[in-house]
Amino acid sequence: MITNLSKLPMSLAIWLASDDYDHNKDANTISATSLLKPIKSILLGSSCSAESDIDIVDLVPSRMGTAIHTAIEESWLKPNKDLKAALTALGYPKRVIEAVKVNPDPATVTEDDLAIYMEIRTDRDIDNYTITGKFDFICDGQLEDFKSTSTYTWITQSNREKYIQQGSIYRWLNPHLVTKDTMRINYIFTDWSAAKAKQSKDYPATRVISQEYPLMSVFDTELFIKAKLFELNKYAGMDQDSMPPCTSEELWERPSVFKYYKNPANKSRSTKNFENYWEANQRFIDDGSVGEVVEVKGEVVFCKYCPAVNACKQAQQYIQEGRLSV
Repeated sequence: MITNLSKLPMSLAIWLASDDYDHNKDANTISATSLLKPIKSILLGSSCSAESDIDIVDLVPSRMGTAIHTAIEESWLKPNKDLKAALTALGYPKRVIEAVKVNPDPATVTEDDLAIYMEIRTDRDIDNYTITGKFDFICDGQLEDFKSTSTYTWITQSNREKYIQQGSIYRWLNPHLVTKDTMRINYIFTDWSAAKAKQSKDYPATRVISQEYPLMSVFDTELFIKAKLFELNKYAGMDQDSMPPCTSEELWERPSVFKYYKNPANKSRSTKNFENYWEANQRFIDDGSVGEVVEVKGEVVFCKYCPAVNACKQAQQYIQEGRLSV
């Protein structure tokens, strides 16, 4: 069931409630994105997702991401004259424009063609499972992915390994289409601020930024997939207490903050916050060792998007600690 606790009007509610994703309910079919989730999330989530209600507001990020992907795809699927007009307006030379072929039959592509492939789902069987994935975009053999996300993700590069793993799985699924050893992530920021861009060199300079990442080899990618499937088989059917806990990296855990209180008797407000213990402790020493340094563990983010959050003991502990709000 989808709830509408905010009582959004029907005009928005229908858009948010519509799901065009091509789901596969086969227990032995795992998507490339699901394969990257923690073991506990995959196993507990499979039994919880059908039982849990979701509020329509929580679907906004997903639907916005889908809308952006759809708009990009449709811009490339316009009539040929419109596509050529757009490429001409962007200043591409005629030889490049004439070389562009959108979703061509791979058997017909020549070395003079600039082949573009979009949103193609591929399945591949391995170890009694079917791995499935639909990539966003391939241009001349290089995989591209469009991520509508926060600036924090780009600044901290917190999803770097996940992006590389996901892209590598797409290449493993489509080795005849993905021929380059790098992939491109196209970041579309949902919270970008022009003012912050002027204030900090670490902040993204523009609302949209592209960044290249190296892909794993096809051989290493298959080893990665096999290892994850081995773990799934190992822990399937076990109590969650016997499953490996989700790691800090898997939880997208924010860094700890070290709060220094010069007067520990009054903790309504810290004297100063530090990013690491050593700097905080140095301030403690400089003040004559009369204060106190308190580590405040960072927020865990992944749990908010995990279907097993209400059943997971680890998540419930984070809620009690104030590190997770759902």
